[in-house]
Amino acid sequence: LAGAITGIYAWLGGFSTVAVNRGEIGPWEIVYSTHKGPYKNLNKSWTKFQKDWEAAGLKVCNSLAVYLDMPGTPEDQLRSAIACRIDELAPAEKAALRGKLPAFVIPKSRAVMATFPYKNPASYFVGPMKVYPAFHKVMTQQKLLAPVGIETYGATNKPAEQIGYAMPVDSKRSDYQKLIDSF
Repeated sequence: LAGAITGIYAWLGGFSTVAVNRGEIGPWEIVYSTHKGPYKNLNKSWTKFQKDWEAAGLKVCNSLAVYLDMPGTPEDQLRSAIACRIDELAPAEKAALRGKLPAFVIPKSRAVMATFPYKNPASYFVGPMKVYPAFHKVMTQQKLLAPVGIETYGATNKPAEQIGYAMPVDSKRSDYQKLIDSF
């Protein structure tokens, strides 16, 4: 049994080394919904949000989440915005979605970035356990601060190969005030 568990963990990328890079994110326009509470319950919020964006006319969600709270926040107080990018849609489609769902623009920023392979839904739990400690090490060494954490999951119409992680280092907390005020 221990060998099987170790094998699954290895297959999920649990023993892989995370490469932390510098890059750029945004600007990304999103429509979003909010989630408050433990991250393990995000699936319930995503299911409700999917019904909302489909009802609003969005056919494919290029999905992401913006995590608003720092490590150490009590689980019941954790806040995140679950979202679909709409910046690549036609202007009329964007306008229609903005009329039905809350919208926000993630500002352009230099970022500390990494990816983690997506194998199955367990990757959403293993990935952060590998990526965020690597981010913490680099950001501490370089004396960087990020107002939020962003994870990108790919489009809903095809399986993702990678989960993207970004910590915007040029942005300020106030740049995300609209999302914070949504709670």
